[in-house]
Amino acid sequence: MYYNNKRLALSIFWIIMGAALLVFSIIGVIDSALYPGMGGALMAVGIIQVVRNLKYRKDSNYREKVDIEFKDERNKYLRMKAWSWSGYLVVLIEAIAAIFAAIQGQHQIQQVLFFSICLIVFIYWISYLVLSKKY
Repeated sequence: MYYNNKRLALSIFWIIMGAALLVFSIIGVIDSALYPGMGGALMAVGIIQVVRNLKYRKDSNYREKVDIEFKDERNKYLRMKAWSWSGYLVVLIEAIAAIFAAIQGQHQIQQVLFFSICLIVFIYWISYLVLSKKY
């Protein structure tokens, strides 16, 4: 079962966490303009997930559709391929942005972008080593 009680509880947790952030920012306990938006977004995500969970439990056609999408080999392959393309594109875009930042003299931005590239490549390398032993 894709939607289980743990997912429902987590969705309710997000609603409560979002409401708490929203209330704390309104009453002035938290002084930042970031937290009301974050609280509203967490509440929205939690509500959407609760609705999806309840729909999964009540509607057998929706349940079948979700189960097929989740377990279908073609969809798994497409998700894996999309992640691999995303990884390549992020590294290339960050490298180009780092070069432009260097040209413009934005050394801090350049350094952050190159560190990000190094982190992604390091995680890729570790993942490759782990997966090569597993498969």
